[in-house]
Amino acid sequence: MKPLTGLLAGLLLPALTLAQTAPVPAAVPQSTTSTAPADDLNFDEFGDADDKKVRLFATQKVLFLSPTKLISVGYEAQTPFDITSVGAHSIPASSVPRPGGASTLTQQVNRFSGLRLGLNAPVISRSNFILNLGLTYWNTGVGMTTPEQSRLFGALDQGLRSTGINATVFKPLNLKHFLLIQANADLNGTYQNLSEIDSRGLTYSGTAIYGWKPSDNLMWGLGVTRTYRAGQVLHIPVVFYNQTFNPRWGVEAVFPAKANLRRNFGTSGLLMLGYEIEGNAYFLGNTSTPQDLYLRRGELKPRITYERKLAGFIWLSAQAGVRYNWRFDVFDTQNPTAGETPRFSNTLGTAPYVNISLNLVSP
Repeated sequence: MKPLTGLLAGLLLPALTLAQTAPVPAAVPQSTTSTAPADDLNFDEFGDADDKKVRLFATQKVLFLSPTKLISVGYEAQTPFDITSVGAHSIPASSVPRPGGASTLTQQVNRFSGLRLGLNAPVISRSNFILNLGLTYWNTGVGMTTPEQSRLFGALDQGLRSTGINATVFKPLNLKHFLLIQANADLNGTYQNLSEIDSRGLTYSGTAIYGWKPSDNLMWGLGVTRTYRAGQVLHIPVVFYNQTFNPRWGVEAVFPAKANLRRNFGTSGLLMLGYEIEGNAYFLGNTSTPQDLYLRRGELKPRITYERKLAGFIWLSAQAGVRYNWRFDVFDTQNPTAGETPRFSNTLGTAPYVNISLNLVSP
């Protein structure tokens, strides 16, 4: 470094000395070109800055809203419960025969738990248009006491899985109005590897909402949805409602799918009390009849959720509640048909559950 410093000094010092000793040049003569006086300017040729105001649009959040999860890695588990199934099972000697060749089987489900992964990435993020794309994977490992008692139980014992892609569009129309559109495609079944995936387990869902945002503390909207949350396809109205009453309390809801009362603890923690309806239609294949069979699974989950910032944008989420069985019946078709009856009518005992996840959230 010293030789280089000496070289630079040797080059610069003469130039600086020359600059200090050089004579001051004579004054440059004034230009003879005259400037037009102010009285001769035509001010009509200049635009008004106020006529070119920047157009403003509504944002997609209200103040103190729970953080959006970009990456989520979680695990959910239910406590053991009993399942009672009425249908055309393979009838062992201990079962109770029913009319039409049906039988009633009851056994304990020792395990009903699995990994839950989520990825949500903003692809386009502009003030007038936001597009998010997401991936989800939900695995429910099922542990039956004696799965060989019925081919249906054997199918369930393979586990239930749902892999999905989704897209969410937030389109503000101006500062007070917006459109919210979401579309989902989910592949549901008992598959355990890629070779077992069957397109007959594919379901499509979507929601479209027109909304209003009168302030930074309130945004709400009305729309329609096609959903499988209750275990079978439904086309119903939907109400979107996010409001922050003060820095501590707020409500987040997409009714009837889910709703939460939120209690904030500054900007690094929150507690939510509410519920969510979850479910889908799972392709089971041929378990006991020549027809394809579909499990229509729907769950109502009252719950309490605590979320806390660990460091930076890393948050921990802990959830505890009760899983109430809405629907867990098996049919010949994925979607309801006129005059249909279930191949297997199943009743699940209510079970407490917990869900723990580690999340990377958006700024």
